[in-house]
Amino acid sequence: MDKAMIFGIYDFVSFQMGRALLNMGLEVIGIHINENNHTPYLEEKRLEVGRNANFREILLSELDTCREVDTTETTLILSLYDLYMLREETIFQKQTVTKLQQFIEGNKSVTDIVFLLPIQLLVPDGANSLRTVINEVVAWGKNNQFYYLPAIYGPWQPSTYTFQQALLANMDDSEIRVNKREWTGDILYVDDAVEAILVSNENLAVEDNRHFLIESGLENYWVQCAAQLKLETKEIYLKKLDINQTISRVTVKKVTPFSESFEKQIEMTRRLI
Repeated sequence: MDKAMIFGIYDFVSFQMGRALLNMGLEVIGIHINENNHTPYLEEKRLEVGRNANFREILLSELDTCREVDTTETTLILSLYDLYMLREETIFQKQTVTKLQQFIEGNKSVTDIVFLLPIQLLVPDGANSLRTVINEVVAWGKNNQFYYLPAIYGPWQPSTYTFQQALLANMDDSEIRVNKREWTGDILYVDDAVEAILVSNENLAVEDNRHFLIESGLENYWVQCAAQLKLETKEIYLKKLDINQTISRVTVKKVTPFSESFEKQIEMTRRLI
């Protein structure tokens, strides 16, 4: 990957992907999609990446008039995981798909698409709201890579996620409502997940439509982490995964200890509120 374009740059996992790529010295173009909605910590996120000379933001509404003159091969990173967890799949309506497709067709430097997807897509009939979108994007004829993610936590996590709710509840006694879209069979610290994705992508042979499941390799790890937060784990929302031979299982290189990683999330939250 020489250059990246990230759809939904200020969403949770997308933002962490962008930060990691910028830290590696790559050029990143971020597409901001929630132009009229409130994006948590938007200005703070802009300050975080905007000081990097390799970062440029494009509004979704500006794609019609945007043309890239740089011929550097570019990877589009499309985090449907973020949209699914935020229940904002409707952002990817037909008009948005068409707008993005026209931009990609007009900028031939975009050669690859990396999908970041919820693990629920590996459950029969799971996350059906995303399947049409995926099929439409695959039809664009680019090289596609698919990464399936379990629950993800870490700094900048939205309050719709269970662990962020638990953190906030310790601060203000607010109610914790488990997000039923959050996979409770496994969990990854966002930095560990991003590193595993980037390393596996860098090592890929030139082959289209590769599928990867990113996992901790630890048994019942979500439950273990939840227990440290004293979360009730009686109700967990698990279904059997349908993992065939075409899906490669990738264990993260390291699992950052929960005590260390969650402390970083606490520190970030305290700084932002």
